[in-house]
Amino acid sequence: MRQALLMGVMGGGLACLLAACAPVRLQMPEGFAAGPAAWPVSGHSPRRLGEPLRFGPYSAVEPDEGGTFSWVLPVARIDIAGSSRKYAFNLAAPGEAPVEVQCVVRALALGHDTVNGRVESRTELDLTALRGPAVGCGLYRDDVGDAMILALAREGTHLNGQLESPWGTHEVRSLHRYEGISIPAYSVNGFEVLRDGKVVMVVDMLNAGHVHIAEGVAPAQRGWLAATAAALLLLGADAEA
Repeated sequence: MRQALLMGVMGGGLACLLAACAPVRLQMPEGFAAGPAAWPVSGHSPRRLGEPLRFGPYSAVEPDEGGTFSWVLPVARIDIAGSSRKYAFNLAAPGEAPVEVQCVVRALALGHDTVNGRVESRTELDLTALRGPAVGCGLYRDDVGDAMILALAREGTHLNGQLESPWGTHEVRSLHRYEGISIPAYSVNGFEVLRDGKVVMVVDMLNAGHVHIAEGVAPAQRGWLAATAAALLLLGADAEA
């Protein structure tokens, strides 16, 4: 945790220094062409508990963000720590059936402290995969029989996975680059969603946030993608490794 905080501060300081403290912007995926569906987000940052999340015609209403349950089991210089948080909301838009979304975020780690003279060091091993995906969401709409599943796993500082939809499997990958800065960030700056290797949506989590849906995405699919975007935006600090 201390290392993550230090790396986050260093990354933020570096970005500020290189960008002359101007607001940093997300480096968009190469070749991505956003259509008219490029919407600023309200309710993401700053985040107020229970506040609706809004972008374009979509609103994540009735958010139930719950709290984080954490535990630690210490054994000598080894400890096992875990945490979980559940959150849920309904995504609404004029003329569209609402999407009900329920998510759970999990973490499990094995820690070991080593003392060599006056030097104390700590090693942590991420065991989250033993409990299932780090982030798991179910998205349900009354006019579609099966729920759509979003499942993400931690791969180092990245948070990657898949989105199962009525139109097939989408790949979801975290984004870590700032516009104009070659050094990637430790923190998660956003996400890209790909179908057949082509980016169909970008979720920008920097500053107030933006949601970009690619030109050519069918209107029937936008609601599902928007629900996914809201689920990713509401991860907040849980997006970090």
